[in-house]
Amino acid sequence: MENLDFEQMKAQMAVLQNKIATQEIVNDRLISESMKDKMSWIKKYIILLIVAIPLAMYIWVDICKTAHIPLWFTLILLIGCIIDGYYGWKINITPIKDNDFERQNLIETAEKLRKMKRQRAIQTIVGLIAFVLLMLLAGVYLYINNIRGANVFSELNAHNLEIIGGGVGLVIGTIVGMAFAWKMYKRSQRTNDAIIQQIEELNTEE
Repeated sequence: MENLDFEQMKAQMAVLQNKIATQEIVNDRLISESMKDKMSWIKKYIILLIVAIPLAMYIWVDICKTAHIPLWFTLILLIGCIIDGYYGWKINITPIKDNDFERQNLIETAEKLRKMKRQRAIQTIVGLIAFVLLMLLAGVYLYINNIRGANVFSELNAHNLEIIGGGVGLVIGTIVGMAFAWKMYKRSQRTNDAIIQQIEELNTEE
């Protein structure tokens, strides 16, 4: 009877251990998927920005023709967009792999996310400064080639209205673009913070 009870206890213990192991696997999978979901929007956002570059440049070229802004300025803006897109991909997407969210890799993943935050901050600040400087230079060309010495505001013909609209659009576009970029930057940083905190809590529990 004692042997029988002992064997039953062993069997029950094996079943319990199997349930615990299965539950841990399920929990680890849920945690991994949760972290991936939090990061997924950043990847989609960066891809969308890169895809939007040709469309943005097409619109900008049309504006430059109307405002008589030189071609070299457009080329500099295009190169800047390509560089920004490259570093956006390199900073936000390349460092993180799917297996980084497995339990055994979480400490290294947290450090990757901290490094990503630092690099993203530098990219955002440099990008915004460059964007503002380029838009100011575009405004200077708009003024020199279309407004200085002309009666733009007194003769409201179709061309002058286009110039006025272009100037107003340039100012509004610069402000809106900066505000949007800053908002996305802050949201990205909060996403990293949330995942880092989740990792730290898991490590504390262990």
